[in-house]
Amino acid sequence: MAEHSTGKATRDTGRDVRLVVMTLAVVLLVWFIVANTAKVQIHFWLVTANVSLISVILISAALGAVISLLLSHSRKKK
Repeated sequence: MAEHSTGKATRDTGRDVRLVVMTLAVVLLVWFIVANTAKVQIHFWLVTANVSLISVILISAALGAVISLLLSHSRKKK
C-alpha cells in the first residue's frame, strides 16, 4: 500500500480489480467442473481415450495458465 503525505494508506485499485476478476474466474471454473462430470471420448492424433470431462477441463485450464504466464513473461522482457 502506498502512503500519502497525510500518512493514510491508499489501496491499489488495479490490483483489487485483478484479484476480484481472478477469484470470479476460479469460482466459475470450479462450478463448471462440478457441473460436467461425464466421461468423454478424446481423439488426439492417433490416440483415443475415454476420460472424465473434469480432467479435460483441468488440463485445458492449466495449459491456458502456462501459456498466459509465458506470454506475460515475454512481454515483460521486451
